[in-house]
Amino acid sequence: MQTQRLDGLDIAKGIAILLVVYGHVMRGLQVAGLVSFDGVWGYVDYLVYTVHMPVFFVVSGFLYEGGRARQAQVTGAAPSFWRPKLLTIAWPYFFWSSVHLVSQAAMSGSGLVNNGTSLDRIATIGWDPVSPFWFLYALFIAFTVSFLLQTLSARMVTLAAFVAMFVVHRLQVPPLFGDLAYGLVYFSIGRLVFSERLTAPLRSVVTLGLATAGFVLSATIAYRLDLDVRLATIGTLCGLIAFFMLSTLLAGSALRRPLVILGRCTMGIYVMHILVIATVRAVGLKVLHLDLLSVVIGCVALAVALPLTAQVIANRIGIARFVGLQTRLDDVLWRRRGNIVAGE
Repeated sequence: MQTQRLDGLDIAKGIAILLVVYGHVMRGLQVAGLVSFDGVWGYVDYLVYTVHMPVFFVVSGFLYEGGRARQAQVTGAAPSFWRPKLLTIAWPYFFWSSVHLVSQAAMSGSGLVNNGTSLDRIATIGWDPVSPFWFLYALFIAFTVSFLLQTLSARMVTLAAFVAMFVVHRLQVPPLFGDLAYGLVYFSIGRLVFSERLTAPLRSVVTLGLATAGFVLSATIAYRLDLDVRLATIGTLCGLIAFFMLSTLLAGSALRRPLVILGRCTMGIYVMHILVIATVRAVGLKVLHLDLLSVVIGCVALAVALPLTAQVIANRIGIARFVGLQTRLDDVLWRRRGNIVAGE
């Protein structure tokens, strides 16, 4: 299988980032005491959190393994591993964690944020990630571990990561260790999918139906048993199969272009959406006195649209690398001679 960027992977990330934004909107309202998770909203939240973050880790692992395969086919020195990861993962993590904390400290006591903080917190982000930036921290570690253990097969690393995830969950250790193990599990699964050529079954509509049914059933059972969402492994695996099958189908639909754009702008949406949500929620409820449904819709829409617009602008004016938001957008955004450049 070729290792160039596939529309299906971008689409999967695009759908997943919508679920991330939705999940944080609802959890913010729940923390504020405006939504109860005792009933249907708690069940929906469980379903969302069963699958949305694993999607990003799987895509990253898939592309990492594809990059290794491509390098093995070319002669000459292999490109640097560390520099791209420092620029595209570590730098956005530190930059946007700092922006987030400065903004949160400035808004403390204003009613715009559920939890305040102080600027002293910035000094701890090297070992104690700020929510939601744990993902970038865990992703960098997953890349690093996979690189350092590259002499081992993806199958062996996946098995070891699974064991580590369940062992860490049983131990009284800081939550960060659970984040790292969890990320490595699904990053390694992405590598395994590529190396074992497991993508062919994802093209079957029957597989989509079975995987979706398996996801709902397994996740529902885990929810009823009050199992930690990160240990609902069967549901997550079924959900991932359904997720990527749906993304493959949508790659041939009219939704392809907007979802690909979302997928390529996930970094901007991910690092900025929390601040947008906090502001829109406060303005909607306290200034405009909107009903809850309108606030939810407004939060989700603006928390996607504003960061996406900011990332597109940053790329167009040439500052994207400085703020950690560089991505490839020309082939889906800018038309040349009436056609999408190299995209369709």
